[in-house]
Amino acid sequence: MLYNFVQFTSFGSKYTPIISLGETGGFGFSSGFYHRYNLKNNVALELYYDEDSMAVGFRFMDTATENSLKLRPRATGGYIGARSFLGKYGIDPKKYSGRYEPKEIQDEKLGRIFVIELKETGEVVHS
Repeated sequence: MLYNFVQFTSFGSKYTPIISLGETGGFGFSSGFYHRYNLKNNVALELYYDEDSMAVGFRFMDTATENSLKLRPRATGGYIGARSFLGKYGIDPKKYSGRYEPKEIQDEKLGRIFVIELKETGEVVHS
């Protein structure tokens, strides 16, 4: 039998796709999230909210628009400040801060978006 081995050299890298809400009011996107969904060329995103289910939708974009937020790259993923978004919907970031595993969905109107459902916890939440 012939094998086509590729050496693993990414020790210490993180591959879990996580969106986190920080206590200071920003959303962070893990490097694992970027890797899994190939988001390295995205520079902006649009935010959506479903108040009934407390679901936040993120639509990543490769160009900025008038209604998008600039995605700030980090060494370990990306970040957006979201205080105005959280304030508009009365979401207390300290109450809902934590790590969320997003669902990838295909919305009829918006296309591909990632969704998290906010919960009162500091643990990883499976949406």
